[in-house]
Amino acid sequence: MKKTITSFLFALGSLAVQAQDVGMNCQYFPGVQFGFVSVKAENNARFTKYRYGAALPILMIDRITSRWYTNLDFSALYYGATQTNKANDDRIKISKAEGALAAGRVGYMFGSGDNFRFGINGNLGLMTSNVDSLTRPLKQRSYLNYGLGILAYKKFGKFRVVGKVGYELYRKKNFVTKGGGMYFEGTLAYSFYQKYGISVMPCLYTKRLTYLPEAAGGGTAAETGAKVRSFVIRLGLTKFF
Repeated sequence: MKKTITSFLFALGSLAVQAQDVGMNCQYFPGVQFGFVSVKAENNARFTKYRYGAALPILMIDRITSRWYTNLDFSALYYGATQTNKANDDRIKISKAEGALAAGRVGYMFGSGDNFRFGINGNLGLMTSNVDSLTRPLKQRSYLNYGLGILAYKKFGKFRVVGKVGYELYRKKNFVTKGGGMYFEGTLAYSFYQKYGISVMPCLYTKRLTYLPEAAGGGTAAETGAKVRSFVIRLGLTKFF
């Protein structure tokens, strides 16, 4: 009986060791980003092209464990909530809300250990882009995003490197009739103290939207198109497993 119990506990302990997570949790809350967003519209009477600096505050969590990859992003919503008073007081020339209002990714990783792994992920969420040249972030219209991506994870001593690429489709009735885009994200994380450190995430997003712009007197105007491109570098805290 004792041998049976001992064998059972040994097996249970072995499973527990194998089940321990390896990877990292990149927390961009608090977090900041630097970069730009450019919008180029076609046949839009209100504007044709403009460019502005990316929103500074962000709210995002990007997590890789032994088997799973998850990402939760509320950056555009967080920017809008923190800038509402400035927008109401006309202190904002143009809304910088670009990206996720509430979006997520879930993926599965292949490989073992903390040396090298790769995976695939699915994406789903609610996004916004200021294609109407508005000044109030929370007045921007939203659209759905869904798509697929791949990612790879590699450890180099105290450094961890992640690369992600994916393609998404965009749709919203009475707003975006057709749209698609790609994202390219890289992460370089460094452990300063035990299991804690910082991460830097350079990102490039390209979108092409066919949409119904807002008319000057309300309602919607004739269908038009726009190209939206943003490049940002995010900085945040990171915990290593």
